[in-house]
Amino acid sequence: MALLRFAGDGSSSNTASGNTVSRFRLTLALGIVLLFGWEPVLAQSASSDSAQFQARIDEIARGLTGHPRLKNVSDQKRQQLAEFVVGNMLFVLLHETGHALVTEMELPVLGRDEDAADAFAVVMLLKVGTAMSHRVVVEAAKAWFLTDLRDKKEGDKPELYDSHGLDEQRAYQIVCLMVGSNKEEFKDLADETNLPEERQETCQRDYKHASWSWAKVLESHLRAAEQPKQNIETTYWPGKGEFDIYEQSFRSLRMLEIVAGHLANQYVWPHPIGLEMASCGEINAKWQPENRKTFLCYELAQDFAQLYRDYGQEWNAPPKEKWWQPKFWKRTKRTP
Repeated sequence: MALLRFAGDGSSSNTASGNTVSRFRLTLALGIVLLFGWEPVLAQSASSDSAQFQARIDEIARGLTGHPRLKNVSDQKRQQLAEFVVGNMLFVLLHETGHALVTEMELPVLGRDEDAADAFAVVMLLKVGTAMSHRVVVEAAKAWFLTDLRDKKEGDKPELYDSHGLDEQRAYQIVCLMVGSNKEEFKDLADETNLPEERQETCQRDYKHASWSWAKVLESHLRAAEQPKQNIETTYWPGKGEFDIYEQSFRSLRMLEIVAGHLANQYVWPHPIGLEMASCGEINAKWQPENRKTFLCYELAQDFAQLYRDYGQEWNAPPKEKWWQPKFWKRTKRTP
């Protein structure tokens, strides 16, 4: 089953998987709280009380000690799974924020909306400039590589008419933007994913264009200190049993509030908007311009957990022979 395409227009090409990653549910709850330190990163505030965070971590850790579903799961694997799920949910939320900005600010988009939304999420996280924000971008790229692997193993063919790029293309574009922002810092990532040297050089241009373009179109919408903040309402709907753990975990993490605070501080929104998490009956996330709300589905978090559980441990870097490599390109290049 293909992973969600992050439909900015409210559409989705998938249905809910229906399978529960029960053995990792409480693991995810612990791991998410371990990552609570994202709040000062995304809110760009250094005033968070680390002692309070540590107290919450200790309390939850004590509550999970001896739980039968966790006795064979190492601390390292719990944290890796949590980082993958939370990182990708955060990336999706920022992707949908890109759609919201385009709609609400009436921004021009040269190219595909989905590519622009991906670029917004990547550029925003790279500009935060912390090890944690960089890790989120890496987890997003990894998810698209894993999705491509899953689709191939399960015999799912890509929908070439889709408004989104192919999964592997989206993964490589995320890697490319990272490399383009700082080739030396992300050299290991480029090598691990077999991104050729000649492509790495053009990635610098890709990042420059994406970063400059978003900065340019948002320049007139940045909020000055004296301007009032727009209301951004956040809602965590009940998980309805199967997804309670995701509701509780993200509510504890306060992911929606963190992003809402950043968006209210950063931009002059012409209308109030909302960020919501809910059980949707499908694996999805979407910006709904008609009611000015972004929805993230708990089913999506579960799907990320399943993806990592089933394929995360066996993923290897893609082979070097790719369509964009010079040798293959020369064989297939068409004459105008």
